Amino acid sequence: MRDEQGWGWGEQALPDFFRWSRFSLLGTAWDEFAASGDWGAAVRAAIGDGDPPAGVVVVTVGSDGTLACRVGRLRPAVAGTPVAVDVLLESRAEDDVTVEVGGVGVPVHAGGAGLRTMDLDAADPAVTVVLGDQRTTVTGVEPVQAARLRLSAPACSRWSVTDATGGGWFAAGVPHKWDVNHRPFFHAREAVLDVPAAALHVVAARGLEFERVGFDVTPAACETAEVIWDPVRRCDPAAEGWYGADLHVHLNHSGDLVLEPAAAARMQAGEGLHVMQLTAGNLGGSLVHDRELLEGTAGEELWSGERVGVAGLEFRNDLLGHVHGLGLTGVPEVLHTGHEGTDHPNDWPPNSVACAELRRLGGVTAYAHPVFSSLPEIDDLFAPARTVEARELVVDTALGVVDSVEVVSCFDDHGAVVLWHHLLNCGLRLAATAGSDTFLSFAHGPGVASNPPGWCRVYAELGDERLTAAGFAEAVRAGRTVATNGPWLSLDVDGSGPGGCLERQPGDRALVRAKVTGSGVDRLVLYGPTGELAATSGRELTHEVAVDGGLWLAAAAYGGDDPHTLGAPVFAHTSPVYVDVGGARVARPESARWCLRALDSLAALVRDQGRFDPDRRAEQLADFDELIDRALALYRDVAGLAAAMNR
Repeated sequence: MRDEQGWGWGEQALPDFFRWSRFSLLGTAWDEFAASGDWGAAVRAAIGDGDPPAGVVVVTVGSDGTLACRVGRLRPAVAGTPVAVDVLLESRAEDDVTVEVGGVGVPVHAGGAGLRTMDLDAADPAVTVVLGDQRTTVTGVEPVQAARLRLSAPACSRWSVTDATGGGWFAAGVPHKWDVNHRPFFHAREAVLDVPAAALHVVAARGLEFERVGFDVTPAACETAEVIWDPVRRCDPAAEGWYGADLHVHLNHSGDLVLEPAAAARMQAGEGLHVMQLTAGNLGGSLVHDRELLEGTAGEELWSGERVGVAGLEFRNDLLGHVHGLGLTGVPEVLHTGHEGTDHPNDWPPNSVACAELRRLGGVTAYAHPVFSSLPEIDDLFAPARTVEARELVVDTALGVVDSVEVVSCFDDHGAVVLWHHLLNCGLRLAATAGSDTFLSFAHGPGVASNPPGWCRVYAELGDERLTAAGFAEAVRAGRTVATNGPWLSLDVDGSGPGGCLERQPGDRALVRAKVTGSGVDRLVLYGPTGELAATSGRELTHEVAVDGGLWLAAAAYGGDDPHTLGAPVFAHTSPVYVDVGGARVARPESARWCLRALDSLAALVRDQGRFDPDRRAEQLADFDELIDRALALYRDVAGLAAAMNR
């Protein structure tokens, strides 16, 4: 499909900026795109009229139709090893044109831009561009003498090898990937690379639990240089019965690469990740990527032992939110809704039906990447309309069909915390999970999409139990989780950890201990129903909490940039320990009212923006009204109960 239909694999709804995202290194491109919505124009404006970046050839079609080329700093190349060169075409002509680049036609709209990424090497370093009877050839790479680089570690690890121009070098037979920082990477235990005989920088890493180390090496021509890395642990949660998982990974989701599950297993091993769920899902059309993998393996582990892999499903509705279920024993009949041009173009049935079906099939349900913004106002969750945020979460949690929420994800973690804490304050018990939403088949961006799997992860406590997908799912369901994008975080409340439930009496006191391990943390915080209860800039926090009603208590760690955290500020959050008083859960009127306002906004969104069958619109809207009414009753009851308790 990729070879026949191109980079998008025939996805008609694939956002154009996905393909242009490799230029996000040019920071102004994002600003230009935000203003115009045109990635081609944004990239053209960011590159400007000066020298292009290294590895970029700019071909300009003038207003008179003439061709002109500018070449950035040439990347070094050795014979037999491909080097990626981006050929950017910009048109100032009044008509659409098709420019042939290396024998392949690239359409360029009038005043627009086109892109072709070519693999060149020292044996064939030229880029030939043809438009009509015009033909021009430029050198795209600099041929240099070859050397070899041997890399080794005691376990599969992540390696990044760059030359002085920032160009990446890879082992044979591995996917060529770049992370959010435009750093190339691949995974291997041992590898021998053909490289230029020049200065190279090597970075060795192995996920969140090990220190990241850099090496500088200059192999001589026709010689082999060697880098041996022995990883040093930052933390070892598994020694205490905690195992890390990325529950939201896409194996093939269009893009540059076509991958088999073995490639995902190697990446998982190289990140020291215990559990990985490969989620099938569509991108906006009818094609559900990796559907066959799910259908052929549902109810089974793809691999097991020290590491476990499973196939899963991301049920997608871009108006109401995306949901996945860990541990599916079968495949739901409906895999997505609300995407025009598919068999299910309407935003019906509600997501609650999908959640209930995932649960019926044994899945532990989680709403994915819930919030785009830091959520200073409720309305920020509902506008613009189709941004894949967790709009229906407030309903489905109240209905009891959601087990967890991605508190750590590819979107705004602070906004996710705001939404989650309000739900916890209404006595609802929802575990913290994490999902990277990485696209393993994307070589380069957008943003964190091409990051290694497990750059954020959820840890679940299995204790002495053998690591299995079923055991991990049960631990998530029980709330024994910690979500993080870097540091390891522990919580103890009177001897109970995350997911624990204590029964106390008014006037009792609960002793809380929290501890964080890892770099980049500025603040360690204890949260409860009233917000921040205590904080420290140190690594340990001890605090005594007075019990005057139902409580939940959870720890969080915050920081800035850190080399171990790819593409987000340092952040971790435990699931709560719950404290009931006389059998009663926490009930905060302010949060109940917040949720009631969210339900009003959801009802308005569904009526204004929802897609429904014209002949059944009233009936389908009535289904939403009925669910929202049930949720309204719960939150009104919580607000009333809280008011009575406070009198």
